[in-house]
Amino acid sequence: MSRSIIVLSLAAALLPGLVLAPRAASAAEPGSPACQRELQDMRKKMRESLLVIDSVKDAPAPAKCPAYSAASEMAEEIRETAARCQDPKSRTSAVRDADDVIDAINTTYKKFCPPRPGMVYVKMTMVTRVTRDQLPKPLAALHRCVDDDDTMFSTNERFDLGRLFVLGCPGEKNPAPEHIKARNASPDMLKKEQARVYFARDKAGDDPHLLTFPILTADGREATTDLMLADRLFIGDKLDLISMVWDPAKDGVCRVRAIWRVTDAKPALVLWEEAADCSGSKPAFKAVLDKR
Repeated sequence: MSRSIIVLSLAAALLPGLVLAPRAASAAEPGSPACQRELQDMRKKMRESLLVIDSVKDAPAPAKCPAYSAASEMAEEIRETAARCQDPKSRTSAVRDADDVIDAINTTYKKFCPPRPGMVYVKMTMVTRVTRDQLPKPLAALHRCVDDDDTMFSTNERFDLGRLFVLGCPGEKNPAPEHIKARNASPDMLKKEQARVYFARDKAGDDPHLLTFPILTADGREATTDLMLADRLFIGDKLDLISMVWDPAKDGVCRVRAIWRVTDAKPALVLWEEAADCSGSKPAFKAVLDKR
């Protein structure tokens, strides 16, 4: 798929109701003057991007890479606008169309812009260390488990129709036995940095929701937790699943793998697997619950 086809497809799918421009001080809402300004600015950016891409259509592959990168950044911005400014009836299709374009651009980039010798492309999650005052204001108002001067684990990724924020919380120096059983996590796991997970409408953290995850406790009971392991969370390729693998507290089990499907900011447990032998490179998991 060529750059021009990708971007033109994006324009056709999203421009009728989309926009992007500098954010107003307050959150932009569908139909608001702020969203209308974003639409005007987005149309201008789309035209400029098409000119850049067309200018390198006959260039050698390496020379196209900067244009591909620019197109990817533009698609990310358009997705933000779709999530923030599209009316509810059209929002789902607009965001999904943007996701398809982002994935197509990234695939094309990897095809024509190979990594340097000795390196390979891998799926990465950008992790930063931030303080509370560096968080988007809606999230800073909710996330209170760290002191103002402490730094925390922080990720911000595309997810479902918005963004998924994973923000760190201090681990327990001496995990209490009741916490170990309730979280079904080994003491060493609970001593590590924990995290709370928030679903928000956009990168600005608008309309944030704290996610609560169903789990199975060490004695097999159903429970919930809003604390997860900061560096053990992974997002599925379709941007609707969250998975985590960890060392549990259940006797006779050395590893647990769980998958949650998130709908309307509500995680549902769809897979719970346990392994009794972790001596090999790949533990043999046995499903305890499977609702996939």
